[in-house]
Amino acid sequence: MINKRRLVKRFIKYVKVDSPSKREAKFLKVIKKELSGMGIRFFEDNAAGRVGGNSGNLYAFVKGGSKGAPRILLNAHIDTVMPGENIKPRSRKGKIVSDGTTILGADDKAGVAVIVEVLKVLKEQKIGHGDIDVLFTVAEEVGLMGSKFADKKFLKADFGYVLDGGEVDKIINEAPSQDSIEVKITGRAAHAGVHPEQGVNAIKVASAAISKMKLGRIDRETTANIGTIEGGVATNIVPENVVVKGEARSHDIGKLKRQVRHMRNEFKKACSKYGAKFAFQVTPSYRAFEIPLKHPVMLLAKKAAKDINIKPNIVATGGGSDANIFASCGLPCLIIGVGADSVHTKKENIAVSDLVTGAQLLLNIIKESLHCSKKR
Repeated sequence: MINKRRLVKRFIKYVKVDSPSKREAKFLKVIKKELSGMGIRFFEDNAAGRVGGNSGNLYAFVKGGSKGAPRILLNAHIDTVMPGENIKPRSRKGKIVSDGTTILGADDKAGVAVIVEVLKVLKEQKIGHGDIDVLFTVAEEVGLMGSKFADKKFLKADFGYVLDGGEVDKIINEAPSQDSIEVKITGRAAHAGVHPEQGVNAIKVASAAISKMKLGRIDRETTANIGTIEGGVATNIVPENVVVKGEARSHDIGKLKRQVRHMRNEFKKACSKYGAKFAFQVTPSYRAFEIPLKHPVMLLAKKAAKDINIKPNIVATGGGSDANIFASCGLPCLIIGVGADSVHTKKENIAVSDLVTGAQLLLNIIKESLHCSKKR
């Protein structure tokens, strides 16, 4: 059984340790100390330099004594979004919240706390299991950077579970592909009060293009967004340059390509109309995955959930996670929830009951894995 008091205490300790993206070293030190205290071997990779941060990903390996059981990967990311410094957690009506000036950091320190607690319970209660690989990733919130630079030779598990979800009954088995878009528009500068007609306003050109675009929810599988526009130097100068950044996502790669092509065409038409130039760059961020309902990783999760009276709700998501990167490496992973709610906002919270249930679900998955086939 999960030690509720210890789990909550651990979670609260974790969220008090600052770990914004690319500055996770302080929190990583805390995790290393706890793993060391359990006699679990671990190492940190060299992702720090590659992501421009102060720490790498942390790998831990727990040898199992049960032959034939699948080798399972457990993952959670250790970075948080901003404002995520000097977090002051509070207990309120069965929930843990921040003081309202910051996020809480349950995304994803709840996942980290659950994994560490489950490892502790396995050791204390001498619960049989197969080999367990743990990967705590950095810089997930800024483009899945930690997992992208993870050392693939250590991703040898049969399948895995990414603890980065919300509702504990929700099992995410499908996520989209995403392309990031950057457009540089070059117009012509001029004095805005004396000779405005001699200028080509790059911001106006960008606005004209964006006004014609299909954005937001395109269809059931596809979304698109323009997120930032930067340009201009002064109000009395017709802006010559502007940089527009956006994205497109879809579960269907053909639809994704068509949406990106549509966005490019609108910039091309607007630039042609107003006499501007543009450079359009597309960077694949991650690719879609879908776990079949009869895959062992799914069957195991459903069985473990039902055994503790959770009715699993299998859904697709519109967001990306480390699971996308693992899937591209041939390692199928489901995303399971640990109760984080209203993430990325100052209203973020987590119900203690959900945190405990999420931990119990993971523990049960590991127990049930002894009777699970690892054939795909």
